[in-house]
Amino acid sequence: MSNRFAGKVALVVGGAHADESVSLGFAGLSALEIARAGGKVVIADIDDEAGERSVAKMRDNGLAARYVHLDVTSEPDWRSAVESTTSEHGRLDIMIMAAGINDRGNPIETTDVKDWQRVMDVTNLGMFLGVKSVVGAMRESGGGSIVLISSMMAHIVRDGSSAYATSRAGMTHFARSAAVQHGPDNIRVNTVLPGWALTPFTTDAFDDEMMARFARRVPLGRVADASDIVGSILFLASDESTYVTGSELLVDGGVTAWIGPTD
Repeated sequence: MSNRFAGKVALVVGGAHADESVSLGFAGLSALEIARAGGKVVIADIDDEAGERSVAKMRDNGLAARYVHLDVTSEPDWRSAVESTTSEHGRLDIMIMAAGINDRGNPIETTDVKDWQRVMDVTNLGMFLGVKSVVGAMRESGGGSIVLISSMMAHIVRDGSSAYATSRAGMTHFARSAAVQHGPDNIRVNTVLPGWALTPFTTDAFDDEMMARFARRVPLGRVADASDIVGSILFLASDESTYVTGSELLVDGGVTAWIGPTD
């Protein structure tokens, strides 16, 4: 499957960390693997320094990649990213949306309205603007695949983080709506629901002790790393899943299937 993405153009949002010399996120590793498999990749993020560094290393290794700045809450930024992609490559086949933000784990009663709104804006407004912005270009390309990175927290919750869990659940239902509306355009829309994983997003939020506690709660006995999750993202992005749309793919090591340790 070395040329699995040959001829495909992918816009990978939230993928600035695609540099293997540092910790890789889901989107960054997805961008890297798509390019390695013959695709052309446009990485979009707000972390311009990391994005430019990642793209420079990818190009040094002979991969087709470029970087664009994108604030997912800005419709003009989305338009610019899509126009930049299609003007350079003439098409858009794949969009992976992994931008996200966590809340502070506060109880509902003490959650600040601005903090709640910020989570909703980045996650839910961002996905809405993303799908709205890419479907026209995908339709002109004959169809495409949109993969929204949600979380197992769309199905379960922990103390606090009500905004995060609610926003991730919203992603899954929005994906179903978009899948139904754009099925006639041959545009597929799916969500991936990762479990606990070691990524740049989580290492700042959870210390080693908490990650060890999470691992005891996983039937497979460990938290994931990015490579454990990315295979599912790439499956949904690729032509191997041409009859899959409106679906949720749980990649959680069995957490949501288990009541948890009993001792």
